Amino acid sequence: MAPVRSGSFQTCIGRRALAPLSLPSDRVSDVPEAWQALAASRWLPLLLLGLGTCSSAVHAHAPLVAFAAMSGVMLKPRRAVVVALLIWLVNQAIGFGIRGYPLSGMAFTWGSLMGVGTLLVVSLASIRPPFSRSSMTGHALWCVIALVGGFVLYQGLISLAYPVILDGHFMGLDVVASVFRKQAVWAGGMALGHGLLMRLQMARRLA
Repeated sequence: MAPVRSGSFQTCIGRRALAPLSLPSDRVSDVPEAWQALAASRWLPLLLLGLGTCSSAVHAHAPLVAFAAMSGVMLKPRRAVVVALLIWLVNQAIGFGIRGYPLSGMAFTWGSLMGVGTLLVVSLASIRPPFSRSSMTGHALWCVIALVGGFVLYQGLISLAYPVILDGHFMGLDVVASVFRKQAVWAGGMALGHGLLMRLQMARRLA
């Protein structure tokens, strides 16, 4: 029997101790890969656009903050901006073309402000800080932050413009709370659906 060298034995033990750290399955998280797979799909932007169109048909004022925030969370920045602005454009087309909004400077000004607010919200949501990419908990937390922060940005823009562009509407706290509830319901539904799709993606990769 050949003698076992001390150096070789220590090297072997060291390799065995380090082996678990280098296993392919021992990754920090599968969340980034699942998010990338969904963000790169062709149907997710179309799904968001379809839902946004339906919301414009249901509500006179579509939940633009919810769709802008969730587009920024779910899609890459360029796609997110395009989808959010298309939803805003569809909402304006339905408003002026079907609901009979007046073709006045005031109406066009408010529509433009809504477009700017939508762009601000989707830009904020598209930041996606590192913690939101590393785990499902971080992802869910960023959904909440993007919605609340986006609503504050959007509503803040409206509040700044309101004293200058008076049109007879009054935005009291009860009205703002009602608007936020509508945004939260739509955003919550989209976030839950996206979270389920991400988990299905992760389960598929492990299968």
